[in-house]
Amino acid sequence: MSDLMTMLPIYAFMLIPVWIPVIAMTCGALADALRASRDTARGLAHAHPTRVVSAGRPVPAGGTAR
Repeated sequence: MSDLMTMLPIYAFMLIPVWIPVIAMTCGALADALRASRDTARGLAHAHPTRVVSAGRPVPAGGTAR
């Protein structure tokens, strides 16, 4: 039993590079889930009410000019 109690802290310390990304991923997933539920509660996206005006002259799209 004392061998196990000696090895367990060493093994846990050895796994720190594994635990850090796992904990970060879990916290990020929880934050994303909470943010997504809050954003969907506000309603659906809608078009901006004002008309967008271009500041420059029209130019042909890349690859379509002749």
